[in-house]
Amino acid sequence: MAYSIPRDVFLLLETACNQDREKAEVFAKAIESSIQAIENQADEHITHKKESLKAELYNELRTELATKEFVRAEINGVRAEISEVRAEISNVRAEINVLRGELKQTTLLLKVLIGIAVFGLTLFNPAFVKLVELIMK
Repeated sequence: MAYSIPRDVFLLLETACNQDREKAEVFAKAIESSIQAIENQADEHITHKKESLKAELYNELRTELATKEFVRAEINGVRAEISEVRAEISNVRAEINVLRGELKQTTLLLKVLIGIAVFGLTLFNPAFVKLVELIMK
């Protein structure tokens, strides 16, 4: 953006240069170019400062925010833990099935033992022996 000196300031310069319009124009151009150079340097400084603040902010946020890689690594870790838990659950289910089979076998053996005990007690009972003797006669 080009800067131009206001008219009243130019007239002051002209009077300061003893009514020499050419000297006043040269002096005004020098002031305008100086102001333009200052504006350009200020713009460059602002742009540089903006870029450095942007980079600094990015670096700070990068350390605080979760990146895609971090989130994916965490998800993969959770998936691995879930698969381990599933494996443990399947092992427990297998153990439960084995125990059920053993329980059925133990129950059957207990029934056979009770049957043998009842049969033995009945067979050696004197009243039963007399009943069998009466039936056999």
